[in-house]
Amino acid sequence: MLEITVFGAFDSVGKSCVMISDHDHRILLDAGIQLHPRRTGLLSTPPEGVDDFCEEINSVLLSHAHIDHSAYVPALYRAGYQGLVNCTTPTMDLVEILWKDHLKIEGPHHYGISHIHAAITKTRTHKYHQKFRIADGITAEFFDASHILGSAAILLDWEGTRIFYTGDFNNAKTPYHDPMVYPDPDEPIDILLSETTNANRKMGNRKAATSNLTKSLLKCYSRGGKAIIPSFALGRSQEMQAYLTSDFDSFLQKFPLYIDGMILDMNKVYRRYLNDEWVSPRILMELKDRGYRTPFDHEGLRTIDEVSHTGRRGKKREKLATQNEEAIILTTSGMLEGGPIFDYLRFGGNNPLNGLFIVGYQVEGTIGSDIVSGKKELSLDNGFGEFFDVNLQLEVRKFEFSGHASLEGLIQMVRYSSPSYIYAIHGEPEGQLAYSQALDTIGQKATILSSKEVLHEFP
Repeated sequence: MLEITVFGAFDSVGKSCVMISDHDHRILLDAGIQLHPRRTGLLSTPPEGVDDFCEEINSVLLSHAHIDHSAYVPALYRAGYQGLVNCTTPTMDLVEILWKDHLKIEGPHHYGISHIHAAITKTRTHKYHQKFRIADGITAEFFDASHILGSAAILLDWEGTRIFYTGDFNNAKTPYHDPMVYPDPDEPIDILLSETTNANRKMGNRKAATSNLTKSLLKCYSRGGKAIIPSFALGRSQEMQAYLTSDFDSFLQKFPLYIDGMILDMNKVYRRYLNDEWVSPRILMELKDRGYRTPFDHEGLRTIDEVSHTGRRGKKREKLATQNEEAIILTTSGMLEGGPIFDYLRFGGNNPLNGLFIVGYQVEGTIGSDIVSGKKELSLDNGFGEFFDVNLQLEVRKFEFSGHASLEGLIQMVRYSSPSYIYAIHGEPEGQLAYSQALDTIGQKATILSSKEVLHEFP
Protein backbone atom coordinates (compact mmCIF):
# COMPACT_ATOMS: atom_id res chain seq x y z
CA MET A 1 0.00 0.00 0.00
CA LEU A 2 1.45 3.35 -1.10
CA GLU A 3 0.57 6.56 0.72
CA ILE A 4 1.01 10.10 -0.60
CA THR A 5 1.23 12.93 1.91
CA VAL A 6 1.34 16.52 0.65
CA PHE A 7 2.83 18.94 3.20
CA GLY A 8 2.75 22.03 1.01
CA ALA A 9 1.51 23.42 -2.33
CA PHE A 10 -1.62 21.27 -2.18
CA ASP A 11 -3.80 24.33 -2.85
CA SER A 12 -1.29 27.08 -3.64
CA VAL A 13 2.01 27.88 -5.33
CA GLY A 14 4.75 27.67 -2.70
CA LYS A 15 6.46 25.37 -0.15
CA SER A 16 6.26 22.29 -2.36
CA CYS A 17 6.78 19.11 -0.36
CA VAL A 18 5.38 15.63 -1.07
CA MET A 19 6.11 12.36 0.71
CA ILE A 20 5.61 8.94 -0.86
CA SER A 21 5.68 6.05 1.61
CA ASP A 22 4.92 2.41 2.18
CA HIS A 23 5.47 0.14 5.17
CA ASP A 24 9.25 0.24 4.74
CA HIS A 25 10.20 3.50 3.02
CA ARG A 26 9.52 7.23 3.06
CA ILE A 27 10.75 9.32 0.11
CA LEU A 28 10.42 13.12 0.08
CA LEU A 29 9.97 15.07 -3.17
CA ASP A 30 11.09 18.69 -2.69
CA ALA A 31 11.09 20.80 0.47
CA GLY A 32 10.41 24.47 -0.23
CA ILE A 33 9.24 27.47 1.75
CA GLN A 34 6.50 30.04 1.22
CA LEU A 35 7.73 33.62 0.89
CA HIS A 36 5.37 36.38 2.00
CA PRO A 37 4.98 39.90 0.61
CA ARG A 38 7.26 42.36 2.36
CA ARG A 39 4.41 44.46 3.76
CA THR A 40 3.08 41.57 5.87
CA GLY A 41 6.21 41.59 8.04
CA LEU A 42 5.96 37.79 8.19
CA LEU A 43 8.89 35.42 7.97
CA SER A 44 8.65 32.64 5.39
CA THR A 45 6.58 29.59 6.30
CA PRO A 46 7.66 25.94 5.97
CA PRO A 47 5.80 22.85 4.74
CA GLU A 48 3.26 21.86 7.39
CA GLY A 49 4.11 18.72 9.36
CA VAL A 50 7.16 17.43 7.52
CA ASP A 51 9.38 17.88 10.60
CA ASP A 52 7.43 15.11 12.33
CA PHE A 53 8.72 12.58 9.78
CA CYS A 54 12.33 13.74 9.31
CA GLU A 55 13.87 10.96 11.38
CA GLU A 56 11.96 8.38 9.32
CA ILE A 57 12.57 9.75 5.79
CA ASN A 58 14.96 7.58 3.76
CA SER A 59 15.79 9.93 0.90
CA VAL A 60 15.05 13.40 -0.51
CA LEU A 61 14.68 14.10 -4.23
CA LEU A 62 14.94 17.73 -5.29
CA SER A 63 13.36 18.82 -8.57
CA HIS A 64 15.08 22.20 -8.92
CA ALA A 65 16.64 25.11 -7.09
CA HIS A 66 13.84 27.67 -6.76
CA ILE A 67 13.14 28.70 -3.17
CA ASP A 68 9.60 27.33 -3.11
CA HIS A 69 10.97 23.85 -3.91
CA SER A 70 14.39 23.75 -2.26
CA ALA A 71 14.81 26.21 0.59
CA TYR A 72 13.61 23.98 3.42
CA VAL A 73 16.08 21.19 2.67
CA PRO A 74 18.73 22.36 5.21
CA ALA A 75 15.98 22.59 7.85
CA LEU A 76 15.29 18.87 7.42
CA TYR A 77 18.71 18.19 8.97
CA ARG A 78 17.87 20.50 11.84
CA ALA A 79 14.75 18.39 12.43
CA GLY A 80 16.68 15.12 12.49
CA TYR A 81 16.97 13.96 8.88
CA GLN A 82 20.22 12.06 8.23
CA GLY A 83 19.82 10.72 4.71
CA LEU A 84 20.88 11.87 1.25
CA VAL A 85 19.59 14.60 -1.06
CA ASN A 86 19.46 13.69 -4.76
CA CYS A 87 19.35 16.34 -7.48
CA THR A 88 20.95 17.26 -10.78
CA THR A 89 24.50 18.60 -10.79
CA PRO A 90 23.60 22.23 -11.66
CA THR A 91 20.88 22.26 -8.99
CA MET A 92 23.48 21.50 -6.34
CA ASP A 93 25.55 24.54 -7.29
CA LEU A 94 22.50 26.78 -7.46
CA VAL A 95 20.92 25.79 -4.14
CA GLU A 96 24.14 26.37 -2.24
CA ILE A 97 24.03 30.03 -3.31
CA LEU A 98 20.32 30.36 -2.56
CA TRP A 99 20.45 28.66 0.84
CA LYS A 100 23.25 30.92 2.03
CA ASP A 101 21.54 34.02 0.68
CA HIS A 102 18.26 33.14 2.38
CA LEU A 103 20.07 32.62 5.68
CA LYS A 104 21.65 36.05 5.29
CA ILE A 105 18.28 37.69 4.59
CA GLU A 106 16.08 35.92 7.13
CA GLY A 107 18.55 34.71 9.75
CA PRO A 108 18.33 31.28 11.41
CA HIS A 109 14.54 31.10 11.24
CA HIS A 110 14.58 27.68 9.58
CA TYR A 111 18.23 26.62 9.68
CA GLY A 112 21.80 27.68 10.41
CA ILE A 113 25.04 27.45 8.47
CA SER A 114 25.80 24.02 9.99
CA HIS A 115 22.59 22.64 8.50
CA ILE A 116 23.53 24.04 5.07
CA HIS A 117 26.89 22.31 5.35
CA ALA A 118 25.17 19.05 6.33
CA ALA A 119 22.85 19.26 3.31
CA ILE A 120 25.73 20.00 0.94
CA THR A 121 27.79 17.12 2.32
CA LYS A 122 24.87 14.72 1.97
CA THR A 123 23.91 15.70 -1.59
CA ARG A 124 24.46 13.33 -4.49
CA THR A 125 24.11 14.59 -8.06
CA HIS A 126 22.80 12.91 -11.21
CA LYS A 127 22.43 13.52 -14.93
CA TYR A 128 19.21 13.33 -16.91
CA HIS A 129 17.94 9.91 -18.06
CA GLN A 130 20.21 7.91 -15.75
CA LYS A 131 18.32 5.70 -13.32
CA PHE A 132 19.68 5.55 -9.80
CA ARG A 133 18.77 3.47 -6.77
CA ILE A 134 16.92 5.08 -3.89
CA ALA A 135 16.19 2.00 -1.79
CA ASP A 136 15.51 -1.71 -2.27
CA GLY A 137 13.01 -1.93 -5.10
CA ILE A 138 12.90 1.85 -5.72
CA THR A 139 14.69 3.70 -8.51
CA ALA A 140 14.50 7.30 -9.72
CA GLU A 141 15.19 9.04 -13.02
CA PHE A 142 15.41 12.77 -13.80
CA PHE A 143 13.88 14.31 -16.94
CA ASP A 144 14.72 17.82 -18.17
CA ALA A 145 11.72 19.90 -17.05
CA SER A 146 12.74 22.89 -19.23
CA HIS A 147 12.00 25.28 -16.36
CA ILE A 148 15.45 26.52 -15.32
CA LEU A 149 18.99 25.18 -15.49
CA GLY A 150 19.09 21.71 -13.96
CA SER A 151 15.34 21.49 -13.33
CA ALA A 152 13.96 17.98 -13.34
CA ALA A 153 10.70 16.12 -13.39
CA ILE A 154 11.11 12.95 -11.32
CA LEU A 155 10.08 9.44 -12.32
CA LEU A 156 9.95 6.92 -9.50
CA ASP A 157 9.69 3.19 -10.11
CA TRP A 158 8.40 1.90 -6.78
CA GLU A 159 8.43 -1.88 -7.05
CA GLY A 160 6.68 -1.64 -10.41
CA THR A 161 4.42 1.35 -9.65
CA ARG A 162 5.48 4.32 -11.79
CA ILE A 163 5.07 7.73 -10.13
CA PHE A 164 5.77 10.92 -12.09
CA TYR A 165 6.27 14.19 -10.20
CA THR A 166 6.52 17.14 -12.57
CA GLY A 167 8.07 19.72 -10.25
CA ASP A 168 7.81 22.88 -12.35
CA PHE A 169 7.92 22.20 -16.09
CA ASN A 170 7.55 24.04 -19.36
CA ASN A 171 6.09 22.82 -22.64
CA ALA A 172 7.37 25.83 -24.59
CA LYS A 173 10.75 26.43 -26.19
CA THR A 174 12.89 28.92 -24.25
CA PRO A 175 16.37 30.29 -24.97
CA TYR A 176 18.15 27.53 -23.02
CA HIS A 177 15.70 24.64 -23.26
CA ASP A 178 13.57 22.69 -25.67
CA PRO A 179 10.08 21.69 -24.50
CA MET A 180 10.04 19.07 -21.77
CA VAL A 181 10.62 15.45 -22.75
CA TYR A 182 8.08 13.05 -21.22
CA PRO A 183 8.68 9.45 -20.13
CA ASP A 184 8.28 6.61 -22.64
CA PRO A 185 4.55 6.40 -23.53
CA ASP A 186 4.89 2.62 -23.94
CA GLU A 187 5.18 2.46 -20.15
CA PRO A 188 2.15 4.38 -18.80
CA ILE A 189 2.34 6.36 -15.57
CA ASP A 190 0.40 4.98 -12.62
CA ILE A 191 0.37 8.17 -10.53
CA LEU A 192 0.90 11.70 -11.89
CA LEU A 193 1.57 14.58 -9.49
CA SER A 194 1.28 17.62 -11.75
CA GLU A 195 1.86 21.31 -11.16
CA THR A 196 -1.04 23.52 -12.26
CA THR A 197 0.52 27.00 -11.94
CA ASN A 198 -0.76 28.35 -15.25
CA ALA A 199 -3.92 26.27 -15.59
CA ASN A 200 -6.19 29.32 -15.35
CA ARG A 201 -3.85 31.92 -16.85
CA LYS A 202 -3.85 32.90 -20.50
CA MET A 203 -0.29 32.48 -21.66
CA GLY A 204 1.17 35.09 -23.96
CA ASN A 205 3.27 34.13 -26.93
CA ARG A 206 6.98 34.40 -26.06
CA LYS A 207 7.90 35.66 -29.50
CA ALA A 208 5.31 38.44 -29.18
CA ALA A 209 6.46 39.27 -25.64
CA THR A 210 10.07 39.53 -26.78
CA SER A 211 9.10 41.68 -29.75
CA ASN A 212 7.07 44.03 -27.55
CA LEU A 213 9.92 44.30 -25.07
CA THR A 214 12.29 45.13 -27.93
CA LYS A 215 10.02 47.92 -29.12
CA SER A 216 9.75 49.39 -25.60
CA LEU A 217 13.52 49.30 -25.16
CA LEU A 218 14.04 51.08 -28.47
CA LYS A 219 11.54 53.78 -27.49
CA CYS A 220 13.28 54.20 -24.15
CA TYR A 221 16.62 54.54 -25.89
CA SER A 222 15.26 57.05 -28.41
CA ARG A 223 14.06 59.36 -25.65
CA GLY A 224 17.39 59.10 -23.80
CA GLY A 225 16.20 57.06 -20.81
CA LYS A 226 17.26 54.10 -18.69
CA ALA A 227 15.38 50.82 -19.14
CA ILE A 228 15.14 49.14 -15.73
CA ILE A 229 14.21 45.43 -15.83
CA PRO A 230 13.58 43.81 -12.43
CA SER A 231 13.96 40.06 -12.81
CA PHE A 232 14.22 36.79 -10.89
CA ALA A 233 17.91 36.08 -10.29
CA LEU A 234 17.62 32.46 -11.36
CA GLY A 235 16.11 31.58 -14.71
CA ARG A 236 14.33 34.65 -16.05
CA SER A 237 17.41 36.87 -15.83
CA GLN A 238 19.50 34.45 -17.86
CA GLU A 239 16.69 34.22 -20.42
CA MET A 240 16.61 38.00 -20.70
CA GLN A 241 20.35 38.11 -21.29
CA ALA A 242 20.05 35.46 -23.99
CA TYR A 243 17.24 37.38 -25.71
CA LEU A 244 18.95 40.76 -25.49
CA THR A 245 22.38 39.61 -26.63
CA SER A 246 20.90 37.74 -29.60
CA ASP A 247 18.46 40.41 -30.81
CA PHE A 248 20.59 43.47 -30.14
CA ASP A 249 24.07 42.66 -31.45
CA SER A 250 24.56 46.19 -32.74
CA PHE A 251 22.01 47.84 -30.45
CA LEU A 252 23.89 46.91 -27.27
CA GLN A 253 26.95 48.76 -28.47
CA LYS A 254 25.02 52.01 -27.96
CA PHE A 255 22.63 50.87 -25.24
CA PRO A 256 24.73 48.70 -22.86
CA LEU A 257 23.13 46.08 -20.64
CA TYR A 258 24.23 46.36 -16.98
CA ILE A 259 23.78 43.35 -14.66
CA ASP A 260 23.35 43.74 -10.90
CA GLY A 261 22.40 41.65 -7.86
CA MET A 262 22.47 37.88 -7.39
CA ILE A 263 22.08 37.52 -11.16
CA LEU A 264 25.87 37.77 -11.33
CA ASP A 265 26.29 34.68 -9.12
CA MET A 266 23.74 32.72 -11.11
CA ASN A 267 25.45 33.67 -14.37
CA LYS A 268 28.61 31.97 -13.11
CA VAL A 269 26.72 28.70 -12.61
CA TYR A 270 25.03 28.94 -16.01
CA ARG A 271 28.42 29.55 -17.58
CA ARG A 272 29.75 26.39 -15.90
CA TYR A 273 26.99 24.17 -17.31
CA LEU A 274 26.43 25.66 -20.74
CA ASN A 275 26.92 22.40 -22.62
CA ASP A 276 24.64 19.92 -24.37
CA GLU A 277 24.10 17.85 -21.22
CA TRP A 278 22.14 20.67 -19.60
CA VAL A 279 20.91 23.08 -22.30
CA SER A 280 19.53 22.78 -25.80
CA PRO A 281 22.12 22.28 -28.56
CA ARG A 282 20.18 25.02 -30.33
CA ILE A 283 21.54 27.81 -28.13
CA LEU A 284 25.06 26.41 -28.31
CA MET A 285 24.93 26.52 -32.11
CA GLU A 286 23.44 30.02 -32.12
CA LEU A 287 26.18 31.27 -29.79
CA LYS A 288 28.90 29.61 -31.86
CA ASP A 289 27.54 31.23 -35.03
CA ARG A 290 27.83 34.64 -33.35
CA GLY A 291 31.31 33.94 -31.97
CA TYR A 292 30.40 33.58 -28.28
CA ARG A 293 30.61 30.68 -25.86
CA THR A 294 27.93 32.14 -23.57
CA PRO A 295 25.50 35.09 -23.75
CA PHE A 296 27.46 36.63 -20.89
CA ASP A 297 30.50 37.11 -23.14
CA HIS A 298 28.75 39.73 -25.32
CA GLU A 299 30.76 42.98 -25.42
CA GLY A 300 27.61 45.02 -24.74
CA LEU A 301 27.00 43.28 -21.42
CA ARG A 302 28.53 44.91 -18.33
CA THR A 303 28.33 44.48 -14.56
CA ILE A 304 27.55 47.05 -11.91
CA ASP A 305 31.18 46.81 -10.76
CA GLU A 306 32.28 48.29 -14.08
CA VAL A 307 30.59 51.61 -13.25
CA SER A 308 33.45 54.03 -12.60
CA HIS A 309 32.75 55.15 -9.05
CA THR A 310 34.60 54.43 -5.84
CA GLY A 311 32.78 53.14 -2.77
CA ARG A 312 30.04 50.59 -2.25
CA ARG A 313 27.65 49.39 -4.90
CA GLY A 314 24.89 51.75 -3.74
CA LYS A 315 26.94 54.69 -4.97
CA LYS A 316 27.62 52.96 -8.28
CA ARG A 317 23.87 52.39 -8.70
CA GLU A 318 23.17 56.03 -8.00
CA LYS A 319 25.66 57.08 -10.65
CA LEU A 320 24.33 54.57 -13.18
CA ALA A 321 20.74 55.67 -12.58
CA THR A 322 21.44 59.40 -12.80
CA GLN A 323 24.27 59.82 -15.30
CA ASN A 324 23.47 61.13 -18.76
CA GLU A 325 23.79 57.82 -20.58
CA GLU A 326 21.21 55.47 -22.02
CA ALA A 327 21.39 51.98 -20.53
CA ILE A 328 19.44 48.80 -19.82
CA ILE A 329 19.68 47.70 -16.18
CA LEU A 330 18.80 44.08 -15.36
CA THR A 331 18.58 43.59 -11.61
CA THR A 332 16.83 41.90 -8.70
CA SER A 333 14.36 41.38 -7.19
CA GLY A 334 11.84 40.12 -9.70
CA MET A 335 8.78 41.14 -7.67
CA LEU A 336 10.42 44.39 -6.50
CA GLU A 337 10.39 43.22 -2.89
CA GLY A 338 13.95 44.30 -2.12
CA GLY A 339 17.51 44.30 -3.38
CA PRO A 340 19.20 46.64 -5.87
CA ILE A 341 15.91 47.54 -7.58
CA PHE A 342 15.13 49.82 -4.61
CA ASP A 343 18.21 51.93 -5.40
CA TYR A 344 17.25 52.18 -9.06
CA LEU A 345 13.70 53.22 -8.19
CA ARG A 346 15.02 55.71 -5.64
CA PHE A 347 17.39 57.40 -8.07
CA GLY A 348 15.66 56.78 -11.40
CA GLY A 349 12.00 56.23 -10.64
CA ASN A 350 11.06 59.92 -10.84
CA ASN A 351 12.50 60.40 -14.34
CA PRO A 352 9.79 60.18 -17.04
CA LEU A 353 12.44 59.37 -19.66
CA ASN A 354 13.09 56.03 -17.93
CA GLY A 355 11.12 52.81 -18.20
CA LEU A 356 10.33 50.04 -15.71
CA PHE A 357 9.81 46.87 -17.73
CA ILE A 358 8.50 43.92 -15.70
CA VAL A 359 9.10 40.44 -17.11
CA GLY A 360 7.90 38.13 -14.34
CA TYR A 361 4.72 37.14 -12.56
CA GLN A 362 3.82 39.44 -9.68
CA VAL A 363 2.23 37.81 -6.62
CA GLU A 364 -0.67 39.79 -5.21
CA GLY A 365 0.42 41.96 -2.30
CA THR A 366 3.98 42.46 -3.53
CA ILE A 367 5.37 45.87 -4.44
CA GLY A 368 5.63 44.72 -8.04
CA SER A 369 1.94 43.88 -8.08
CA ASP A 370 1.11 47.31 -6.65
CA ILE A 371 3.15 49.05 -9.34
CA VAL A 372 1.56 47.02 -12.15
CA SER A 373 -1.84 48.00 -10.72
CA GLY A 374 -0.88 51.68 -11.04
CA LYS A 375 0.51 52.64 -7.63
CA LYS A 376 2.92 55.58 -7.89
CA GLU A 377 3.71 56.57 -4.29
CA LEU A 378 6.10 54.12 -2.63
CA SER A 379 7.95 53.99 0.67
CA LEU A 380 11.11 51.93 0.32
CA ASP A 381 14.16 51.29 2.49
CA ASN A 382 17.86 51.32 1.71
CA GLY A 383 18.68 48.10 3.55
CA PHE A 384 20.09 49.96 6.52
CA GLY A 385 16.82 50.81 8.25
CA GLU A 386 16.34 54.15 6.49
CA PHE A 387 13.14 54.73 4.51
CA PHE A 388 12.62 57.03 1.55
CA ASP A 389 9.60 58.03 -0.50
CA VAL A 390 9.47 57.52 -4.26
CA ASN A 391 7.02 59.10 -6.68
CA LEU A 392 7.15 56.98 -9.81
CA GLN A 393 7.11 59.04 -13.01
CA LEU A 394 8.75 56.55 -15.35
CA GLU A 395 6.91 54.42 -17.89
CA VAL A 396 5.70 51.08 -16.45
CA ARG A 397 5.01 48.10 -18.68
CA LYS A 398 4.59 44.38 -18.02
CA PHE A 399 5.46 41.60 -20.47
CA GLU A 400 4.13 38.05 -20.31
CA PHE A 401 6.89 35.49 -19.83
CA SER A 402 6.49 32.25 -17.90
CA GLY A 403 8.61 29.22 -17.09
CA HIS A 404 5.56 27.02 -16.46
CA ALA A 405 3.45 24.88 -18.75
CA SER A 406 0.28 26.29 -20.26
CA LEU A 407 -3.03 24.50 -19.73
CA GLU A 408 -2.56 22.97 -23.18
CA GLY A 409 0.85 21.69 -22.10
CA LEU A 410 -0.56 20.22 -18.90
CA ILE A 411 -3.22 18.37 -20.87
CA GLN A 412 -0.67 17.25 -23.45
CA MET A 413 1.34 15.56 -20.68
CA VAL A 414 -1.74 13.63 -19.55
CA ARG A 415 -2.55 12.53 -23.10
CA TYR A 416 1.03 11.37 -23.61
CA SER A 417 1.57 9.56 -20.29
CA SER A 418 -1.93 8.07 -19.75
CA PRO A 419 -1.81 8.11 -15.93
CA SER A 420 -4.20 6.01 -13.85
CA TYR A 421 -4.36 8.57 -11.01
CA ILE A 422 -3.80 12.32 -11.33
CA TYR A 423 -3.20 14.84 -8.55
CA ALA A 424 -3.41 18.59 -9.16
CA ILE A 425 -0.85 20.36 -6.97
CA HIS A 426 1.24 23.56 -7.01
CA GLY A 427 -1.60 25.78 -8.18
CA GLU A 428 -4.26 28.11 -6.89
CA PRO A 429 -7.73 26.53 -6.38
CA GLU A 430 -9.05 28.25 -9.52
CA GLY A 431 -6.21 26.77 -11.55
CA GLN A 432 -6.68 23.29 -10.14
CA LEU A 433 -10.38 23.48 -10.99
CA ALA A 434 -9.63 24.62 -14.54
CA TYR A 435 -7.18 21.71 -14.89
CA SER A 436 -9.74 19.23 -13.61
CA GLN A 437 -12.45 20.55 -15.94
CA ALA A 438 -10.11 20.38 -18.92
CA LEU A 439 -9.25 16.77 -18.08
CA ASP A 440 -12.94 15.91 -17.96
CA THR A 441 -13.17 16.76 -21.65
CA ILE A 442 -10.62 14.03 -22.51
CA GLY A 443 -12.08 11.42 -20.18
CA GLN A 444 -9.56 11.87 -17.35
CA LYS A 445 -10.10 12.82 -13.74
CA ALA A 446 -7.86 14.80 -11.38
CA THR A 447 -8.01 14.80 -7.60
CA ILE A 448 -7.91 18.31 -6.15
CA LEU A 449 -6.42 18.62 -2.69
CA SER A 450 -8.62 21.41 -1.42
CA SER A 451 -8.11 20.86 2.30
CA LYS A 452 -5.40 19.88 4.76
CA GLU A 453 -6.64 16.29 4.75
CA VAL A 454 -3.55 15.28 2.82
CA LEU A 455 -3.13 11.53 3.32
CA HIS A 456 -4.13 9.39 0.32
CA GLU A 457 -3.69 5.67 -0.22
CA PHE A 458 -3.23 3.60 -3.36
CA PRO A 459 -3.59 -0.17 -3.71
